[in-house]
Amino acid sequence: MNHLSTSFTLPDHQVSDFAAHQRTLRQWWHRLPGGLQSPVWLVIIGSLMILGMLLAFHQVVHDAVQQGELRQKTNALQAEAVGRCHILRGRDARDICLLQLSALGQGMGQSTAQSMQLASQ
Repeated sequence: MNHLSTSFTLPDHQVSDFAAHQRTLRQWWHRLPGGLQSPVWLVIIGSLMILGMLLAFHQVVHDAVQQGELRQKTNALQAEAVGRCHILRGRDARDICLLQLSALGQGMGQSTAQSMQLASQ
């Protein structure tokens, strides 16, 4: 006959007894005042936890959307600036313009606000 063990070994080679943890939790639960043992409190706590997770998820999605919009605007400005460089007369002027854009795109030289200002000129 197979007997299932309720103990397991933790990563640091300590043996943990699940049944003992379950007993401790059950004792803690029964020491709570009678009003707190009501299933209503569990529903309220669970609902608040779900609401908190939904708000956190909303914040993550909202930030991702904003980041995507910013990336799209940055790509549009970069393409516009490259277009302006290609319009310049003289190969040297075009090459210098493209080199400056490349340096700004790699984060060298000026800040993002300055690069946007340069691209809009």
